[in-house]
Amino acid sequence: MRHAFKEMRVGAIAAVMSLLLIAGPRTGHCAQDEQNRRFAVELAVLAGDVRLLRQSGLPETHRRGLSDRVASALGFIGLLGREALQASKRHDPELSEEIARLRLCFAAGDLAGSAVILGRLVKRFPLDTRSFLPVTTIPARLARGRELYESTCRACHIAPDTRRRNPARDLFQDARTMPAREFLARLIGGVRGVPQTGLENPLSDEDLRALLAWFMHGRDKPSSG
Repeated sequence: MRHAFKEMRVGAIAAVMSLLLIAGPRTGHCAQDEQNRRFAVELAVLAGDVRLLRQSGLPETHRRGLSDRVASALGFIGLLGREALQASKRHDPELSEEIARLRLCFAAGDLAGSAVILGRLVKRFPLDTRSFLPVTTIPARLARGRELYESTCRACHIAPDTRRRNPARDLFQDARTMPAREFLARLIGGVRGVPQTGLENPLSDEDLRALLAWFMHGRDKPSSG
């Protein structure tokens, strides 16, 4: 009887483990709490925006819009940093000093110096990409990515108004030309041209994985039908 009960218990545990493996990663990867994810996302997006500002050929209207967005983000990045430190119970008095230097650097128009400081911060507070990268492409995920793109993204991104200061970007091109970590950060942040994007994304992690798969490996001109 005891032997039979032991076999039943082992079988039950194996069944539960199988269900967990099939379910895959849950929304909100437990390796990084929400506060640290928000901070890491904003740092990665800021670093990417400064990288874009340093490139030649950017229209002046777009350059002004991007500069305004960076300046706005620098206004609240300190708060996100403090929340991240509190969530992870870390004591880092140098962080506020580094952010202060970054603000001064950017205000002085020193993009190269801003990029150096952001590079240091991104290394110290990296975005946990383990549940997203490398991208796993399966038919169901591609189908979900296409569905999400056509229902929530396509209207703005298929024919963006380039007269705007922060026009919608070509997400397929960005996915295939930007550093993967930067594009992921923008996707988690909502791929919006507004401040505090990391606080507004309603998509689950699996939705984000689906969009990543679609933008990186799907067709760049989805059918209109």
